Amino acid sequence: MYKTKGNSKPNLLRFILLLGVISFMLIGCDHPKKNYEPTPTPDTVTLGKTSHMSPDDINSLSTDENKMMTTIEKICVTPRPIGSNEEKAVYRNLKLELESYGYNTEVQEFPYILQTLKLKNTPFQTGNFFDFTIGEPEGTSQNLIAIKKPAAPDSQDIIIVSAHYDTTIHSTGAIDNASGVAVLMEIARQIANYSIQREVRFILFSGEENYLYGSRYYVSKLTDNERQHIIANLNLDCIGEEGTNEAILGTSNGRENEVSKLFANYDIEIQKGPMSDFFSFEKVGIPALTITQYPTMDENGKDLPDEISRINKTKLKVVADTVAKVLLVQLTTDQ
Repeated sequence: MYKTKGNSKPNLLRFILLLGVISFMLIGCDHPKKNYEPTPTPDTVTLGKTSHMSPDDINSLSTDENKMMTTIEKICVTPRPIGSNEEKAVYRNLKLELESYGYNTEVQEFPYILQTLKLKNTPFQTGNFFDFTIGEPEGTSQNLIAIKKPAAPDSQDIIIVSAHYDTTIHSTGAIDNASGVAVLMEIARQIANYSIQREVRFILFSGEENYLYGSRYYVSKLTDNERQHIIANLNLDCIGEEGTNEAILGTSNGRENEVSKLFANYDIEIQKGPMSDFFSFEKVGIPALTITQYPTMDENGKDLPDEISRINKTKLKVVADTVAKVLLVQLTTDQ
């Protein structure tokens, strides 16, 4: 122990200590927020947005129709048939955009052969829907998969939102199906920062125009566990065409199913859907539907041109808003 003579040094030490305390208090007052703002926790804030959404939060969601139209314009420069350089350029750009939203992406490559009505052994004719051994491959294509995992570590449910990005060799495919791609991309952008309770996979299929090649391949590679836990496939194909035809919920038989029930609060008619990638999921018992419009015909009963100028962006937005809200309800609801 240090000892001192008299009282002068202890008094001096107390005075210095008092000055230090006063200085600390003054400095703290200059920065009132620095030490007293609560630190956000993962349970209350995820990337700036609340993880527990109220109905008002969901109802206020609004997609950007101009951004969707920009996506369509970027995609529709040339036709993009399966395996083509143009198809691959589009998927690479979409991959970069999804990653910029924060998604982890996977690319699933698959060999293909061109299947036409001239062939006698197409999967629709033979009934062997998932047979890919009917000829020598003519090229390689790919599916693009963006995955967002749930906050709940024990969650196993999976919802898939899909659209195809390929075209025939004769069309740049604004309506069929850059429109569906644009809606998928905008929905993915809108929900990217929300904390979710179920896994969501946004899948961009190629080869839809070639007997659903990409989706058939994807479904054929699902594990038994994945098939068991995929609770819905929402497919987007041919949306927003001008005219009197409205979007429908297309099921394989035209009747209500487990996915169409999710849209019970919306006035959307259920009809038998035209062939699209949802059918691949249906074949293995996964609940699925396609959100689409039947094409507008001219006076001779022929399809009108598939051009960007014929897309009604208000229709596009209505579908995107509806699907985004339905999806968020399912993704943010505790299981």
